[in-house]
Amino acid sequence: MTAEDGEPLLGGGLLYGDPRFADLNGVPAAARWRYEHRRAGRLVGVLTGVVTDGVLVSGASAPFGGPDLVRDDPPVEDVLGLVSGALAALRADGVRELQLRARPPVYSAAEPLLEFAYLHGGLAVTACDLNQHVDLSALPPGTDPTTLFRDRKRRYVRTARRRRHELVEVTGGEDLTVLHGILAANRAAHGRPPPLPRDYLERARAAFPGRIRLQLLRLDGEPAAAAVVYRVLDDVDQVVHWADADRGRDHSPMDLLAALVLADAARRGARLVDLGPSRNADGTLNAGLADFKRAVGARPSARKVFGARLD
Repeated sequence: MTAEDGEPLLGGGLLYGDPRFADLNGVPAAARWRYEHRRAGRLVGVLTGVVTDGVLVSGASAPFGGPDLVRDDPPVEDVLGLVSGALAALRADGVRELQLRARPPVYSAAEPLLEFAYLHGGLAVTACDLNQHVDLSALPPGTDPTTLFRDRKRRYVRTARRRRHELVEVTGGEDLTVLHGILAANRAAHGRPPPLPRDYLERARAAFPGRIRLQLLRLDGEPAAAAVVYRVLDDVDQVVHWADADRGRDHSPMDLLAALVLADAARRGARLVDLGPSRNADGTLNAGLADFKRAVGARPSARKVFGARLD
């Protein structure tokens, strides 16, 4: 994604701020809001969102949003100006409330500065999740990501790799039905809301070829686990969904799936793989899920939502 005059944004711009993502989610043109901030004629950044009943949500129909910047090391006055300028533009447009779902702080070096600007501008933290990510940037090219795993997880992966296995890129048809069925059954078993609908996944993949990947793990020819992975920035992947099939196995194939997903992300040039928040259906911390992610190399950070009344 670029600014309206074609200027490039950091990391190519967040997938969730791309107009095609709004198209995918059926957002009416009249509800879309966009602000570009410039200083001395130079683009600083862009903030997008969706306005509904006087409330702007940056990150609507998405895990998060927030400003896209041109630089990852912008001067503090540039970021303060972007946030204050966006707030002034929102008030001028009659928006009475802002909900900004901030991206994880590891996404760029500028994220802590953005958080300072939000707080300085009068926004407050209204929600916070434990988010976890795997940092691939320190691994030499070609290094097996399981070097980041705990010892017992590496053993599980070594054992699983002795079996016939493949991670298949799903394009549609019966494979997509199977993939979606694995996700839906797993989430239902854990009392979670349904995953993204099957037809949505098919349309999303078509809208963002190469950036939205649907992956099915087969063990000994049988579907064993599935993952939905978005390339949210040029060098950042996000695991939107992943789950294993309930086949009565002695050990879950999730360790192998994690290893294969991370290896695939590394081959495709990702420096970071966002595994998302670890929470239960009621929003409380899921300590078991957090521990699993930690065991496959993930590090923690806080994913926050900032809010403010503007009237």
